[in-house]
Amino acid sequence: MFKFLSKAAGVFGYVIQYGCLTHCTFEYLGDFVVCVGPSMEPTLHTNNILITDHITPRLNHLQRGDIIIAKSPTNPLQHVCKRIVGLPGDRIMTKASFNLNPLSNSYTIHTSVVPGRSSDSMAADQKLRQKVDFVSGSVDASSDDGGVELVEEHPAHPEIRTSIVTVPRGHLWIEGDNVQNSSDSRNYGPVPIGLVKSKAICRIWPVTQFQVFA
Repeated sequence: MFKFLSKAAGVFGYVIQYGCLTHCTFEYLGDFVVCVGPSMEPTLHTNNILITDHITPRLNHLQRGDIIIAKSPTNPLQHVCKRIVGLPGDRIMTKASFNLNPLSNSYTIHTSVVPGRSSDSMAADQKLRQKVDFVSGSVDASSDDGGVELVEEHPAHPEIRTSIVTVPRGHLWIEGDNVQNSSDSRNYGPVPIGLVKSKAICRIWPVTQFQVFA
């Protein structure tokens, strides 16, 4: 009886040790993530399995273009998989364009980015503003007089305009690759870096689509 209890205690001890090691690995080093939803198509699809890295976000080494896993700003119980489009200090121009039927209420918001490291912030803002394209009119910056020519296209929707947002310190601008079917910073604005859980390193499933993300 004593030998049985001794062996049981030994096995229980090993289980506790391996459990702690597994928890620390998945919590602080990296883990596996199963993708759900169409927001990152065509890069990632539902049921793709990723290996993610928890160290890079903790060291604040995230870069523009990285694919990240973060807590949803609108529902902390959910996680989202998005791509970093803007870093702190970047200027983001959002621009709406209607899908297929300009008389419908369905439109997609597109973005343009000017990095925050530009030496001349005024020139950066001007560069963005020259690209402004109202849904109710388009800007032609190449007019002969060097000015901006506004051409009316869809006067039925004058309320939808472009805007320029500067990503605040400690925040990121994130978007899904599927711009027509993704809820991201275009809807809820810049996201605190503290919500970022991990960075995608590679896709391991399906095996035929194995890919390492730069």
